[in-house]
Amino acid sequence: MVVLASLRTILPLALAAGINLYLTVLVVGMSIRFGWVSTYPPGLQVLASLPVLVVAGVLYVVEFVADKVPFVDTLWDLLHTVIRPAGAILLATSSLSALDPELVGAAAALVGVNPGVQIVGALVACVVALISHSSKAGTRTAVNVSGGGLTFAGVALSLAEDLAVALIAFLALRFPLAANIIAGVLLAVMVVVVPQLLRWAWFTLRALVARLRGLLSPIRQSEPLPPEHAALLPAPPALAAYGQAQGDEPIRGRDGYLVLAGDRLAFTYRRRFREQLWSLPLAEVRHATLRRGVLLLVLEVTYSGTTGKGAVRFAFTADRAPLVEQFVAALTRDRVVV
Repeated sequence: MVVLASLRTILPLALAAGINLYLTVLVVGMSIRFGWVSTYPPGLQVLASLPVLVVAGVLYVVEFVADKVPFVDTLWDLLHTVIRPAGAILLATSSLSALDPELVGAAAALVGVNPGVQIVGALVACVVALISHSSKAGTRTAVNVSGGGLTFAGVALSLAEDLAVALIAFLALRFPLAANIIAGVLLAVMVVVVPQLLRWAWFTLRALVARLRGLLSPIRQSEPLPPEHAALLPAPPALAAYGQAQGDEPIRGRDGYLVLAGDRLAFTYRRRFREQLWSLPLAEVRHATLRRGVLLLVLEVTYSGTTGKGAVRFAFTADRAPLVEQFVAALTRDRVVV
């Protein structure tokens, strides 16, 4: 049935558009124009026109390049927070726009499809695209602020995204059942991980603002701790800086305060509606490394001792550079400097 065939494309195309709108349009348009698929929603025929393919191709090339540059990809994703869901809405409404009203009415009678199916399809497409876009943007942010191999990791992730988008977009027209299964599984995974990924994205947005602010008024003094955070410390804080933890459970991805208090390095954060404390004896710190990025500073601390062996990273906005340097000085005193 034409109505149901059109509905089957909404989920996979919306998910693909939320990751890379221009590649989705390009794959769908080329599949129709060159006859790679024999059946497709009539409303998508417009994507096969030469002007649409040229514009989609040019914009895809721009995105292909932008997606390979750390932090440029983040800014590009920020710009597309509205564009990708809007594009998914247009794809959904186009899929259903050329349907004969009599067919829609018949479908409503036979399978319960509401005649206002375009509105429902548009809403579903918007939500799905927003989820997949948030997942992409948050994942890319996490990769950019993680340690080592940033460029390689970003390029590999971008290529994997492009491959997945092209596959899902093509399957949505040729094998819609398989496309919906794949999209459904990916969407379920994204729903689980998006909340944490959004914290990374929000942290990077703050970092962009802080980068500009830091040019005029960098933070040099220890930051004041909220009382509920200070109450967890074993001693009065000597230094405190607001940042985000990475690489070590249970603090991974948490915003909080890195603190030097007495003979311990501590991180206070909020989880499950209450403040919690992670701490490490200073005597167990072996190395301290400060990596300077375009928007963020990443302090990596390697440790070994009674608490075990490992490494933990803390990301800070660029305006806190003078303050973070004081942490490095304190942690590397009488230790190995990397």
